[in-house]
Amino acid sequence: MRQAGFWRGILAELDAGHPVFLAWVTSATEHSPGTRGARLWLSASGAREGTIGGGIMEKKLEERAKELLASPPESFFERRTLHHSREAPGERSGMICAGSQENLALLLRPEKDRASVAEVVAALEADTPGHLVLSSHGVEHILESPQTPPPSPRHDVPARPGPSPQSPSESEYREPLQNSRRIAIFGGGHCGQALARQMSLLGYDVLLLETRAAVLPAEASSLGEGVEVRVVEDFRTAAGEVVRPGQTAAVVMTTDFPNDVRALEGALRQPFPFLGLMGSPAKIAEIRARLLSLGFGGKDLERLVAPVGLPIGSRTPSEIAVSIAAQILAGRHLWPKAKSGQDARAPSS
Repeated sequence: MRQAGFWRGILAELDAGHPVFLAWVTSATEHSPGTRGARLWLSASGAREGTIGGGIMEKKLEERAKELLASPPESFFERRTLHHSREAPGERSGMICAGSQENLALLLRPEKDRASVAEVVAALEADTPGHLVLSSHGVEHILESPQTPPPSPRHDVPARPGPSPQSPSESEYREPLQNSRRIAIFGGGHCGQALARQMSLLGYDVLLLETRAAVLPAEASSLGEGVEVRVVEDFRTAAGEVVRPGQTAAVVMTTDFPNDVRALEGALRQPFPFLGLMGSPAKIAEIRARLLSLGFGGKDLERLVAPVGLPIGSRTPSEIAVSIAAQILAGRHLWPKAKSGQDARAPSS
């Protein structure tokens, strides 16, 4: 859903009859200013959105884009590897940092690409599994199938992704269309809302679950892009509301002890790769004892990250949110990759 706004902007420009220049970072090494998946578009109308790393590299790209948009060719597609160090061999980006990145660029025309872009927008809005393919033919959305590799939980892997399953051509680039950065927050109080805002800033799709409608903001958009607020009847069944638990971090921070236990009863039965619990050591000990009495075993409780958050001396909701976000980011590369298709449920010992 996070990408939907980006593609809606492109679709609006195509609907208005304006060609659009699209640039995408398809791979990047450490220290590169552009990271894999970074993107930008510029329209003949002058509208633009996104970045591929900034600096002189991006300025040169924008100048070239404006030239192409002023007199659009029938088709345009290229992939260029740019090196940021002055000492590095090959084409230089003009920047003086380290590393390198590959940038893909193509031109989208209203008459040729509008329908495909509309399909991408629809797939993103429906959270449909699939892959985005960029090629000399334009933009394409490929539905996920059992033979299609699952989305990687990382966006910063430097290796170049493989070609589309339809073709081995090097003139294609493919990446998962769905956002693999996801978090479910059980509890919509001050700390839950602060964490939702923080994770939204980090590019996560956020599902904020709460039983008390009165404590939630009237508009989920006030918490940031990609935030969904959902009122549930019971925290015990709330984990079942998460569509892709195997790709989703989960944090329990409800208003009281009983609701924390109820949320964990459901959450421990889902394959969340990260399951955090907020609370004092005394409260956490009581919760662990209660879960054991409910039949959960030692292996279940080993999954709990409690108290959740890095020890940075956090006290306010915003500081707590930063500590939790940092812990999730620091360990995200260790998460098991989600299986394609339906996520398996984590067994209870």
